[in-house]
Amino acid sequence: MRVCFDSSVLVAAVVDQLANHESACACFVQYSQGKHRGCCSTHALAECYATLTALPLPRRIQATEARILIEENFIKRLEILELTQADYATALTRSSQLGLLSGVVYDALHLVAAERANCQRIYTYNLAHFHRLHPLGITVTSP
Repeated sequence: MRVCFDSSVLVAAVVDQLANHESACACFVQYSQGKHRGCCSTHALAECYATLTALPLPRRIQATEARILIEENFIKRLEILELTQADYATALTRSSQLGLLSGVVYDALHLVAAERANCQRIYTYNLAHFHRLHPLGITVTSP
């Protein structure tokens, strides 16, 4: 099975102080080794960096630590789906045609990448955003 990870699951997979860490980590491990290879969009990498360095943790994650977490866990273990200009146009068109505003366009980017890569599933904790985008043949679920 081909799956795509949203940044909400990726961040939870590597930060053990988050409530959903165990389920996210188990899902990430399952789909980042063996026959089921997971993927994420290039945009997800930037979102992970932004989130990791902004989390209000007792000991903040520093910039270098965030980069290392992303490189070692995501870049080395997942297929990275590079977004194209056409992907951005598709995400903008889809969001605007559905009358969706603000940050949902970022989830549209993940969805467009997953659809182009023929993923069967997207793992996210932002279920409502993805359902509003009407995924084409992709099951949207949380770990």
